[in-house]
Amino acid sequence: MLSAALITVSLILGYLVVIAFTMVSVFTIATLHPHFPVENYRLRTRYKLLQSMLWFVFAFIGGYLAILAAAEASTLLTSGLLAVILVIALWRNPSEAKQRGLLHMLLGSASIVAGISAAYAIRAWQLHK
Repeated sequence: MLSAALITVSLILGYLVVIAFTMVSVFTIATLHPHFPVENYRLRTRYKLLQSMLWFVFAFIGGYLAILAAAEASTLLTSGLLAVILVIALWRNPSEAKQRGLLHMLLGSASIVAGISAAYAIRAWQLHK
C-alpha cells in the first residue's frame, strides 16, 4: 500500500513540475518575444520545434524528480505511467493538436518519452554505480 501511495505522490510531483515549467516557458517566450510564437494567428514552425525540445528537457526534469520521489518503490512503473500521463495531457487539447499539426504532436510525444527514458536511464546508472 505504501508503494502505491509513493508512486501516486511521485506521479503528481512529476506532472506538476513538467506542466509548471511548460507554462512558465510559454508565458516567458510570449512575453519576451511576442512575435516569435505566432504569425497570422498560426503557431510558427520554429516555435513548435522549440516546444518539442522543451518538452524533452522538462520531461527529463519531471521524470527524474518523480523517480527520485518514488524512491525504489517501482521506478520503471513510475517512469512509464508519467510518460503515458504526459502524452495523454498533450493530446487531450484538441485545439492545440489542430494548431500544432500531427507531425509536431508526434514529435512532442516522442520528446516526452525520450526525456523520461533518459531520466530513467541516468537514475538506473546512478543506482548501479
